[in-house]
Amino acid sequence: MVAVLIVVVTVALLMVAGLIALRLAMHAPRGYAGPDLGPYELALLAAGRFRVLNTALASLAADERVRIPPTGILTLTGSTSTDPAHPVKVMEPVEAEVLGLLEGRRDGLPVWEIKAALVQGAAVTALIARLEELGLVVAGDSRQVVPTRAGQAALAHYRLRHREGRSLPPRSRDHVTVDASNLFGVALYGLGQVVDRELATVLSMSGVLPSSGPARAGRR
Repeated sequence: MVAVLIVVVTVALLMVAGLIALRLAMHAPRGYAGPDLGPYELALLAAGRFRVLNTALASLAADERVRIPPTGILTLTGSTSTDPAHPVKVMEPVEAEVLGLLEGRRDGLPVWEIKAALVQGAAVTALIARLEELGLVVAGDSRQVVPTRAGQAALAHYRLRHREGRSLPPRSRDHVTVDASNLFGVALYGLGQVVDRELATVLSMSGVLPSSGPARAGRR
């Protein structure tokens, strides 16, 4: 009798374990086998438009293209987009937009104003269009960018690679290494990856989506 009871309990446990495994498999994101994604595409997948701008500002600060003091007023360092050492053709579009906005402004601009001006700019819009074309996001309206199941799989794939310390696709420009600014870490996880905590605090200042009413901070 005891032996029969043990067999019944064992079979029941195996059935429950099998059902749990099947349920997890059904709801787990499929493996990602699409094209390589850059940090700005991953930033958009991870947390939307504001994460893209936070990543760009962190990158520009690491490259010493902009000064970001505790006041949060950004100014150019002198290495402008026309500097032969940093040609436009190897610069990410969102970074070029930030520099273009600052050029000619000796007094600079506050972080929140830059975000408000560019959160729906051409560079971010182009990123959304590319990810939509790849089937990784759905942009339901002017505010929300929602990852699809494939987009969630891509994000999980790159986060796993980042955690395991594997090499990530290089950025298009070659004068700054990924390690110099941990750009993929900022893109995937936010400003908590910025080593300079004072800089991270300044960059966390939120912008405002056009026609959105009160200021709303995007995920950082």
